[in-house]
Amino acid sequence: MADRIELRGLRCRGFHGVFEEEKREGQDFICDITCWLDFPTADDLSGTVNYAELAELAHSILSGPAHDLIETVANEIAETIMHRFDLLHAVEVTVHKPHAPIPLEFQDVSVVARRSRKHMRTLSPRTIPAAEAEGPLRAVLSIGSNMADREAMLHSVAEEFREQIIAASSLYQTKPWGETDQPDFLNAVIIVEVPSTALELLHRGQALEAAAQRTREKHWGPRTLDVDIVTVTDAKGRELISETEELRLPHPYASARAFVCLPWLEADPSARLSGQAIKNLLKAEELQEDLAAMHKLKQDWL
Repeated sequence: MADRIELRGLRCRGFHGVFEEEKREGQDFICDITCWLDFPTADDLSGTVNYAELAELAHSILSGPAHDLIETVANEIAETIMHRFDLLHAVEVTVHKPHAPIPLEFQDVSVVARRSRKHMRTLSPRTIPAAEAEGPLRAVLSIGSNMADREAMLHSVAEEFREQIIAASSLYQTKPWGETDQPDFLNAVIIVEVPSTALELLHRGQALEAAAQRTREKHWGPRTLDVDIVTVTDAKGRELISETEELRLPHPYASARAFVCLPWLEADPSARLSGQAIKNLLKAEELQEDLAAMHKLKQDWL
């Protein structure tokens, strides 16, 4: 029998429900997650599930775009977890809605979604495994810096992709995300069309970070340059899917980051992430504080 990891009582504000007041006012939701896997024989985090990442992933969906049904929310969390963590045999996700609009006394309403590796859904026709995709590919890149000459750092990315940029946002000053005791960031989004594979595009971005002397000493810490691939589509408009340790597509936390979504919407008003319109994702309550703190600094910076 497989070992298991349990995360209980993850609570956050969400806006899921059939009624308009539920979507407008929101309510607390609680999530429990059980993951089945084989524990590593070595004392090594790479052989198990990072609890913080598991919680952050579920939180981003619970607090994200509104759904009518908590069944849909539970399904999305379960399937996202299975796609993200290859070493899992199965997952069980329970979503509680303790303040459901029921005109009778009750303790709780909950739904349970279970997914196993052998019962995972097949990919949608609107997606394609990244390894099978052929160029040209269209990619959304989120770039940022909060060290050294921030604008010069972003210009280095623009110069690398100069002939391949098809759209770009303005420059935005944003508050740091995750670890807040550091300088403000300068962020932008550029959309590029490249003949290479998604993995080759990742390596180009990593080379730019290395040239900027980017270090990874602290999670969410300050950095000279960030080049993140948000999403990639092929010539048929299909979204590339990748769940390897080296490359995750689409970016698992993009929908929870205002500094990604707002510049992206400016660069592409019809932008969509995993089938959801970015303009709708930006309505999430969890993003409003970050959005209010963002400032557009320069439009013509390329």
